[in-house]
Amino acid sequence: MEWTNKMTDTWGVARVAIAMLLSTLLLIIGPSSALAQSEDEEAAKGLVEAFLIAVGDGDLDALPDMFVSNANIGTASLRDGSWDTSTMTFDEWLTSLRKQTTWTRFREPVSEFTIHVEDSRMAFVRANATVFVDDQARSYNIDYFTLVREDGKWKFLSASYVAKPITSD
Repeated sequence: MEWTNKMTDTWGVARVAIAMLLSTLLLIIGPSSALAQSEDEEAAKGLVEAFLIAVGDGDLDALPDMFVSNANIGTASLRDGSWDTSTMTFDEWLTSLRKQTTWTRFREPVSEFTIHVEDSRMAFVRANATVFVDDQARSYNIDYFTLVREDGKWKFLSASYVAKPITSD
């Protein structure tokens, strides 16, 4: 009987010690991984915002450092009642922008971000935004970005958007 009580007490103490150890580990690991996730999310969000500002301002020289070498661009725009879609490499897209003889500056403030990060290696960002030209809302855009970490830095693997014009009724 005494031996059984000692075993029960020993197992009870062991269970409490294990529970305390696991709780301590969760307190240490949990916040640090959440902090890393938060830092990655902020970095991804910052890159998207920097991209939208650079494109809106026509700062095309800032764009290449934001993209991996084999990145792509995809668009789906509603124009005159029909959808126009296109896909191209980042280099093709940048070349087409550089060929434009005039540049219409715009702002594209994001109203909502949805960000998913996996193991600090890849991120998916959805950005709901409105495009403004001369302080007039022109289109509602849903932008989608896939980012990868390359040489310790977040870069775009793909950037795409769906644009719907804002019509005045």
